[in-house]
Amino acid sequence: MPIEIPAAVRTALALVDADGLDKLTVRRLATELGVKAPALYWHFSSKRALLDHLADALVAPVLDDLPPLDTPWLPWLEQAGTALHAALLDHRDGARIALGADLRTARSLGEFAEQAVDVLHRAGFLLADATRCAGVYVHFILGRAVEDQTWPDDLEATLESIPFPLMAAGLRERQAAGSTVEDDFGYSLGILLAGLAATLQGAMTH
Repeated sequence: MPIEIPAAVRTALALVDADGLDKLTVRRLATELGVKAPALYWHFSSKRALLDHLADALVAPVLDDLPPLDTPWLPWLEQAGTALHAALLDHRDGARIALGADLRTARSLGEFAEQAVDVLHRAGFLLADATRCAGVYVHFILGRAVEDQTWPDDLEATLESIPFPLMAAGLRERQAAGSTVEDDFGYSLGILLAGLAATLQGAMTH
């Protein structure tokens, strides 16, 4: 039976959503598709190669709704970053799937980073610096999404076990104020963007 990569990717995502990333293997996917594992290895040489295709599928819809490249750079980065973060959280272990992706295979994530470089360069960063800043930006989104997806469901029980009173009290304040994952991400992204704006301002005054 011929193997269609898009169908295999959809099946793999369904397996991750059901049982988590750690239980996904190329062999298990082959069983689910009704094929022998060696046949699947022709298309996915390793689990990482499979994950790159999954990351590509997760990020592709984000590219369709990115703001135009001539949008002011800070709003562009805010909107694009929020969209990528949401897309990664939309699937179980989505952030871990994208973490460490090979951008030659996970082309949608590579295109996201490429557009971020373009936006930063248009804003006035030297191209070399734009690539550095885009790396910080994309890695922040991925890392924050990993943290958000590993945050415990029973927050109160976790707070009781934290041996650091200031952090525990601060987290309780956020909880009491009704702060959401999206709120926390937006706040943190704002700090990052303020840093980028200050960096650009400093570069232009020297």
